[in-house]
Amino acid sequence: MRRRLALLLFLLLAAEVSVAGKPASSNDIFSFASNLADRALASREPWMELVSLCDRIGPRFAGTPAYAAAAAWAAERLREDGLAVHTETVQIPLWIRGEERFDLLTPHARTLEAQGLGLSVGTPPEGIEAEVRVVGSFDELAERSSEVKGRIVLFDAPWKGYGQAVSFRSRGPEAAARAGAVGALVRSVTPASLSTPHTGMTHREEGVPTVPAAAVTTEDASAIRRLVEAGIPVRVRMQMGARLLGPVAASTVVGEVCGRERPHEVVLLGCHLDTWDVGPGAQDDGAGCVVVMEAAALVASLPVRPRRTLRVVLFAAEEIGLLGGQAYAEAHAGEAVVAALELDSGAGPVTGLGFDVRDPATGKPDPVELEAVRDRLAPFLPLLEPLGIREVTAGGSGPDVGFLVNAGAVGVGIDQDTAGYWPVHHSAADTPEKVDPAVLAHTTAVTTVVAWILAEMPGPIRTSRGSAPTSRS
Repeated sequence: MRRRLALLLFLLLAAEVSVAGKPASSNDIFSFASNLADRALASREPWMELVSLCDRIGPRFAGTPAYAAAAAWAAERLREDGLAVHTETVQIPLWIRGEERFDLLTPHARTLEAQGLGLSVGTPPEGIEAEVRVVGSFDELAERSSEVKGRIVLFDAPWKGYGQAVSFRSRGPEAAARAGAVGALVRSVTPASLSTPHTGMTHREEGVPTVPAAAVTTEDASAIRRLVEAGIPVRVRMQMGARLLGPVAASTVVGEVCGRERPHEVVLLGCHLDTWDVGPGAQDDGAGCVVVMEAAALVASLPVRPRRTLRVVLFAAEEIGLLGGQAYAEAHAGEAVVAALELDSGAGPVTGLGFDVRDPATGKPDPVELEAVRDRLAPFLPLLEPLGIREVTAGGSGPDVGFLVNAGAVGVGIDQDTAGYWPVHHSAADTPEKVDPAVLAHTTAVTTVVAWILAEMPGPIRTSRGSAPTSRS
């Protein structure tokens, strides 16, 4: 039986709990934090669950049978760990990659390592052939628009961080279409590559012109640029069977431990369960999912429930536009989600803890309230010091929970080293052996203790003027 070997520990802790099911004192209940950390550090459960998810189910693109299998897997695991579980249906478009092939035709013939971008339109069955024009920015595209008509545009910009690089993936095809191009190639959004393309979503809106678009490896992007700069014409064929279907249903999986004193106040632990269709998503976001699932399971195993409700949410359809996160926020708009933590930055070592506090009226950062939150948390930071966390910085949360943070929930971010994340994310290389089980256990320990502090700490997490609307239904 999963985790039942902790029975002796459970009984020892239960001796500290009153007959009424409440802690004998606040000191006793906070002493549970070190126990949670020790159990998380010693557990291989997250690693084994990650292997199970990635190896047995594989890529789990939202709306596919594989995603449905992953949702069923997650729901069953959470039920086994004693959480109350339900699913929430999200209607989403279903993008089908179809058969695809990319070929360099001149100056010599070879296959390009490339992948169509998510939501891209397809090509005619015979494909499209055109000469390539290389640009390094949107400004350069505008300056050279007369050269682009009837060509394939390659956006080849050096890595200067994700925010800059992803703009070409998301908006490049539209910009190329407006300039008269017939197709778009984008340098994979990664600082390092071993001839592995990285897919991802491109923007697609009804009535807005776009063109077939694909990500090429950094190596191929650099080679094409070198040829073009040497004055050697480069011609490419793109063949893409991409199409958009739907809508179809996908499930967001929700499990919770009901709070004993303030069940209407929710501390949310989030991740996204879906991946792209090209790899099993061990770091994006399988690691995040198994960490928050284990954190909730460890809290659920305690002999006393936390003051607030602890809820774990495995969001659907993050990769194709945060659709699960948006639908969840709309469906739960009346709830008091007082804090929301999301793990979606890979499986690297924890580097810090960040908090994002916003004014619900404007959605903008509220530095005054942030300082108030930090002051309230200060007495509990010693619980995190053995795990290497000694201060709270500004910033945090994650993409799916951003809707809740803008509405007044305190956003919580477990900051991680992403050096090993960007080289594999959105690619077939995002596999379990890139994840260190010991680092995964440490991340679980930090997440569990943070979740326990937020769910159990007496008094408000933020002032009433900034709290999300409450509902006692």
